[in-house]
This record gives sequence, structure tokens and C-alpha cells, in this order.
Amino acid sequence: MSSNDALAACDRLVRVFERAIALSATPGEGVDDSYRAPALQFAIAQFRMRIQPALRPGWLAWDPVHIALFGGTNTGKSTLVNLLLGREGAGMGVRARFSQYPEAHRAANIGDHWLDDTPTRFRGYQRFRNRRPPRQTDESLQRDGYRPAVATLDLDTQGEPSFAPPTAPSAVVWDAPDFSTEQAGTYLGTVIDLLALADLVLMTVTDESYADHRGMSLLRMLNETGVSSLIVANKFPDHASMSDHLSATLGQAGKSGAPVFRLPEVSAPSTSERFQCLLKCEEVERLREAVQLEANAGPALKKRALLGSLRAIEHQMEDFLGPLKHEAALSSKWNALVRKFANETIHEPYQRNYLDGIHYGELNRTLVHLMGLLQVPGIGPVLDLTGQVVRVPIKLVSRGVKKLLGRPTEPSPRPVELEVLESGVQTWLARTKGETQLLVRDAPQGPWNGILEELESEAYRARLLERFHQGYRDYQERVEREIRVRASRLFEKLKENPGKLATLRGANLVVSATSVALVVKSAGINWSDAVLGPAVAGLWQNLVEWGLGRYLEVLRDELKAVQLQAIDSLIETELVGPVSALFSNTLSADDLLAVHEDFALIKHEVERIAGGPG
Repeated sequence: MSSNDALAACDRLVRVFERAIALSATPGEGVDDSYRAPALQFAIAQFRMRIQPALRPGWLAWDPVHIALFGGTNTGKSTLVNLLLGREGAGMGVRARFSQYPEAHRAANIGDHWLDDTPTRFRGYQRFRNRRPPRQTDESLQRDGYRPAVATLDLDTQGEPSFAPPTAPSAVVWDAPDFSTEQAGTYLGTVIDLLALADLVLMTVTDESYADHRGMSLLRMLNETGVSSLIVANKFPDHASMSDHLSATLGQAGKSGAPVFRLPEVSAPSTSERFQCLLKCEEVERLREAVQLEANAGPALKKRALLGSLRAIEHQMEDFLGPLKHEAALSSKWNALVRKFANETIHEPYQRNYLDGIHYGELNRTLVHLMGLLQVPGIGPVLDLTGQVVRVPIKLVSRGVKKLLGRPTEPSPRPVELEVLESGVQTWLARTKGETQLLVRDAPQGPWNGILEELESEAYRARLLERFHQGYRDYQERVEREIRVRASRLFEKLKENPGKLATLRGANLVVSATSVALVVKSAGINWSDAVLGPAVAGLWQNLVEWGLGRYLEVLRDELKAVQLQAIDSLIETELVGPVSALFSNTLSADDLLAVHEDFALIKHEVERIAGGPG
């Protein structure tokens, strides 16, 4: 086991969780959406932003502490970022959704190694160095969608005057986008990515936003990981009842016992002067000291966040896999139905109406091939040539009789075997479509509508039947090879008794001149016992009298077994498989077991890196 194995396991788990998210976005029967705060999305973000980077060599030596600020619109996030930086590095504005992208403020000597050398962090984001991404208008967001971007800004190159030293000079301080308005929901995923990266989180609230359900969902989700957090109440009335309600709300709805810091109201002629006044406030000093104390823990803080993230994912694993298990159950139900109907409408009628019926003719074909091997050298081929000459008048007579009887003439008859199979296939398709219609009726929002559309499509059914007929042609070639092999084995068996072989060769001259010359396809007859049987009855009788009756029975049973197995393979490959695959991309029981095995591998490696289960 190695970190590379764990990294590969992370990639597999992320793909599984992404599949679960896709299922969660589509309502379905029996799927519980109660845990849908962005928990699954947060789990994926934790793998990409925290866990996978931690599995890379020397993680603690090159990855700085990440401090993230998040909160609703106009809760003072950017102001708080600046208070931690000791300068007005973060842009501030009163309009909603002023911040749209995550911005990292850090000392120049920290650099961007922690970002550039971790391919899973902010994957798919456009990156900006020492400049901010251009804002998108509401119209652009609606028309073009959110274009993810991330900025890294050096403290010493922005030109803002410093009024206090950075609270945590060796840390990266993040300003997060807003998330509390409907329009801002389009980039909620960016906030989740940032929270998944953070080793310390500061949530800003006001008296108007502290009970916001989005904020409480994010806070509750965050606290399940055990990541260190602080609450900063900005512009909050100095009333005991309000403070009590804030604490109660955070404790009950947000499941948070984080300390609360209240930024006082400060009046000043300008934003800059207000900022400088805030820096001098006792509560701000206390806040800066608390942040510094947490950040100074460094590796211990990061290990705690890493282990906490892993525990939270493990605790919710069954919930995360719930949609996948439900889908797997539906897929299993569908596969079972498709196979059950195929068995009842194709397999069983084929065995009953052909293999065990009067039209079964493969043993007769085997004996006819034996007749060919029994030819007397020099004479038999001449008779066979005569038989070929006789074909034409027989064919003409056959066509004439059919014409007098008013029957259509066909150049070659359809094999009884194929007719039995085609009838079964049509019945199977009709029954499968009918059952799917019932499933759509019982679960209109389930996965069955798409399947029914395919089954009702003429183009799909034509492709399916073409696959079946091609498979049947391959099957015929295989059976013909089996028949010739068994005829050769029977001939070798006869060669063990030269006297009997000579007798059969003499008898075969008569058969060749009479029956075999009536070429089966030319005359429009088939190979069945009912029609061709009399032509080979004498040969059969001789073989039985010479003690080969049991041998012939075994030969017939072997041929039937080979045919049944080949037909079942044909049904599975060309019919059942494609129709089962209409319910696609599902995880099997083995796949779900592999999820737990991958997580156990990741957990073992993370605990090794972090120094134990914590």
C-alpha cells in the first residue's frame, strides 16, 4: 500500500460520489433527499481540496494553514479579512454579491506551490495572480453560467498601507463569495470548495442573517468535520436577548459551540477611517489573538482538520451511497425481469417446441454427413454427382405441386428452429415493454421512461433484431461444425469393425442414389425426424443393431446440450444484455464493496500521515 494507491482510491470514490449526486438531482422512488444540504458535494470537495493534497509527499512542510471567511451578503466578510491582514487588501462593497470568487491573501514568500502542485485543488478554475477576476453581471450569470475563478494576491504588492501586522503571517487568508441570495446560489459550489480547504473557518453573521438556512446548513455540515471555527457577529444589537438567541440558533440549527465575537458599530467619515477604528477595538484584538492562537498550532491544526474530514465522510458514507444502492436495487430488479421473461418466452419454448419436438433434425444431419463419409471410393462420388443432376427436376416438381395447391413458392424454407426462436423473441419484447409500461405508471419520475422510449422505438427494435439474426448465423456455423465433428467421431468408431463398415458402405450406395439425392433444401423439406427420418432409418437401425444405440443417444443429447448452451449465449449476448443495459451506469454489489475497501485504504494512509486516528 502506498500514497499513490490511496490517491487512485480517492479518484474512484470521487467518481462514485459524483454518480450519487447525479442520482440525487433526479427524483426517484424511494430516494431520501433529507440529507441533501450539499453534503455529497462537500465530501467530493474534501477529497480534492484537503485529502488528496495531504497524500502527497511532505504535505505538512509545504501546505500552509488556510483560514477561510464565509457568510451571507453584506455580513462584513471582506472587512473581517482586512482586520486579519492589518490592511485593506480585500475589496469591500455594500451591493449584493460584491464578492464572486475566492481570493487568497498571503505573504509573497509563501508562494503558490500549495496550489500549483496540487492538481485536484480548484480543478477547472481559471487562475489569477495578483489581480482579481472580472465580475459577472446577473445577466451574464443567467446567460452563460458561472465561470469559476480563483485569485492569489501577495500582501506586499497590492499597495495598501499596513495599519497592523498580519494576524497569521504564515497562513493564507481567504475571502469567500457570497452565498445567501438566490442569484449567488449559482456559485455556492465555490464556497463549498473553499470550506473543504480551510483549516480554520470564520463565519460572519448579522442580526438579519444569522438564522439564514443556507448559512446554518453550511455551518452544520462544517462542524461535523470538527474543523476549528469562530463566529463573528457584525453590526449586532447589544441586547442580551439577541445574543442569547444567536447562541441558541447556532447551537441548535448550526450544531456549533464556536465562540462568538461581536464587532462593535463604529462611525467614521470614511470606510478607511472606520477600518482603522475597528482595528483598535478590544473585541477585534481578542478576535485577532484567537485566530493567531489557532493558526500557530500549524501542523496540529491541519492534522485535526484532515482527520475530522475523514471521520465525517465515514459517518455519512451509508447516506452518500443510498441513491446508488437504490439504483442498484432497481437495476437488479430490471435485469431479473428481463432474464425471467427471456427464460419463459424464448428458452423454455425453444427447448420444448424444437429440441424435444418432432422437428429436431440435427441428429439426422449428423447421419447424412456420416453417409458422405461412408461412400465407396470411386462409386459414391459418381452417385452424388447424379444426385446433383436430379435436384433440378425434383425442385421443379416441388414447385409445381405447391403451385397447384396454391402455396407460395420459396427458394428455401425457413428453419423450424429459427421460426420457434423468432416467435419467442417477439413475445419477449412485447412482454418486456408491457412490464416497463407498468413500471412507468407506478413510478413516473423513475428511470423507466427512458427505457420505455427505447423499447417502443422501431429503430431500436430493428437494431436488436439485426443483432439477433447475425448471432443466429454465427450459431448455425458453430452447430454445423459440431455436427461434422460428431459425424467424424462416429465414422472413426465404425472403422473399428471393418466388416460392419463395408456393409454400411454398400447400403449407403442405395441411400445416396435415392434419398440423399433429394437435396433437402432443393425439395423444400427439412432435416426433421418427421420428414427426413425415413431416409436415414435404415442406417439408424443398423447402428442400433450393432450395439451403437446408446452411443447415438449420447450423441443426440450432446448435440442438444451444445445447441441449448449456444442459444442461451446468443439470447444473453444479443438480446438480454443490450436490453438490460438500458438501465445503465449502475454500481453492482461488488462495486459498492469496493467503495468501502477504497475508503479503508485511504483512511489507513491518512492516519499514518496524520500520526494516528486522532
